[in-house]
Amino acid sequence: MTSFESPDEVLVLAAILGNLEAFEQLVVRYRPAVVRLARTIVGDSHAEDVAQDALLLAFKALPTIDEPTKFAAWLSAITRHRALRFGKSESLYMTRRVALDEALLDKIEALATLGRPIADRERDELLVQALDSLPAEYGMPLRLHFLDDMPLKRIAAFMGIPLSTVKWRIHHGKKLLRSKVGDERGTRWNKKQ
Repeated sequence: MTSFESPDEVLVLAAILGNLEAFEQLVVRYRPAVVRLARTIVGDSHAEDVAQDALLLAFKALPTIDEPTKFAAWLSAITRHRALRFGKSESLYMTRRVALDEALLDKIEALATLGRPIADRERDELLVQALDSLPAEYGMPLRLHFLDDMPLKRIAAFMGIPLSTVKWRIHHGKKLLRSKVGDERGTRWNKKQ
């Protein structure tokens, strides 16, 4: 957190009093974490919808927050609840829905990665697969810190765990990630030879 950023509780109180810019600052701070949390529960295709729903619900329920200092944990709980509810209702909807054209989706993905060198795409794909294979308690803080540039204190507040636990999970998660990426590279290289 830089020296000119207001603490969460100040922004929460200002938003309760009608300052929309204060709530917008909270959204900018926590939206990446909300999307990532939603993604772990409902998957990539619906994470944005759940995040939007959770942020809207948080805005509406803001006057009911008991402890403005615990905004991040409160928002995390709302996100989990909305994602779980969405997951149940979506599974009912999906049973009645016609399957999408997989070939079209593959073409769209191919167009999106067209300009990047193959080695970069393979490395990125390997890293994403390794991150996905990590337990959530290690993967989530790694993604929030390294992919979303979220400060460690904010991650701790959002996940509702002590800062020291976040630091340890990131440290241990990096070790797990290194071993998985190393194992994958070794397996891939042995297959090529």
